[in-house]
Amino acid sequence: MRPIKAETIIILPNRQRKEIDSAALLDLASSIAKVGLLHPIVVRYLDGALYLVAGERRMKAIETLWMSNDSVMCDGKNVPEGYFPCTLLEELSPLEAMEAELEENICRVDLSWQERCEITAKLEVLRTAQAAAASLPPPTTLDLAATLRPDQHPNAAQKAVREELILARYLSDPEVAAAKTQTEGFKVIKRKEEAKRNVALGEAVGRTFSSKDHSLIRGNCLDVLTVMIGAQETFDVILTDPPYGIDAQNFNDSGGKANAAGHIYDDSLATWRTLMAYFSQLSFAVTKPQAHLYCFCDIDNFIELRGLMATAGWQCFRTPLVWHNPSSQRAPWPQHGPHRRYQLCLYAIKNGRPTLRLAPDVVEYRSDNNLGWAAQKPIDLYCDLLSRSCRPGDRALDPFCGSGTIFPAAHGLKIAATGIELDEVAYGIAVKRLGELK
Repeated sequence: MRPIKAETIIILPNRQRKEIDSAALLDLASSIAKVGLLHPIVVRYLDGALYLVAGERRMKAIETLWMSNDSVMCDGKNVPEGYFPCTLLEELSPLEAMEAELEENICRVDLSWQERCEITAKLEVLRTAQAAAASLPPPTTLDLAATLRPDQHPNAAQKAVREELILARYLSDPEVAAAKTQTEGFKVIKRKEEAKRNVALGEAVGRTFSSKDHSLIRGNCLDVLTVMIGAQETFDVILTDPPYGIDAQNFNDSGGKANAAGHIYDDSLATWRTLMAYFSQLSFAVTKPQAHLYCFCDIDNFIELRGLMATAGWQCFRTPLVWHNPSSQRAPWPQHGPHRRYQLCLYAIKNGRPTLRLAPDVVEYRSDNNLGWAAQKPIDLYCDLLSRSCRPGDRALDPFCGSGTIFPAAHGLKIAATGIELDEVAYGIAVKRLGELK
């Protein structure tokens, strides 16, 4: 310790120390008056001048003691008024120098979130080394939080410090370092780690995955689903395109696209209501404790379908997902226009299952080459929806699978698909598609 005149110590304005609480300052001054100053103020020479490194709060406490004519002791020696007890940075051990540097930076308010994370990581290294030297256990995140965020609730402070320690390990990643906020940076890490896990899972599943992992069942889906209730293996997601209840059986052959069959099933509103009343309950019963559901529907019946699904236990997204199909030639009023180029899909969640990625509620995909089924959906559309909800190895169900779009879509994502279809023409097309999978 060496006494140095107060006016010779320069405090740089860009230190921007946090505002010092007056009550805490008085407590520190009282402690110094009783037991003396335990740690001298740290300064360093730069171009022949002395600059403060750490100890601005202690300096203000000592100034408070001067105003009340109290003496200041440090290392058992009396420090004359007008002088601060100091240590040169160069005289400190590596751990002491590191602590001084951190003390300075911890109290700055102009730190970026990236700098804050680096400081938190350095403090953990310092406290761990100090604990090891004293044969003590390493610090916990709660210990670090008490130093770094003393004004926050312990739980919130601990969570923030834990995130900072994780982020510090990823700051070499340009995308993480470029994030505008700590929260955004942490989201980047979570997304990348999730992608890594999915790749690893896909590689593991891919070694044994084949078309044999899918199943196609001919029958009435209500009967089949009733038998499935209570099965050990249930489904992670339901993606399906059921009848719409709009009398589609009275439509034409979709401009010749549905050359094998048009809408030949009963698509009356009364039949749809009965079908969906049962399906809403069964869909909830055959899915895992956490699951997703995507169910295409007509605009007139969306609200009613949403109500049925909600009553069954599903948490339904308030508005529909929209599939825009720029290649659609459907024209309900051919003499008056326009082309109808969008369809709606209800999205629902069971028991808070999280999505794997944040995706838009409006998507655009062109129709695939039609295989002879009027309601055929494009593979890319199904891939988009499945990839929001499923990892490789998960199980998907399409209870109204039609021509079997679910199979090539799920196969490419290494998702095991089960399809159910009543119509013999659609079933035949689905059988062929399933057999073509490699």
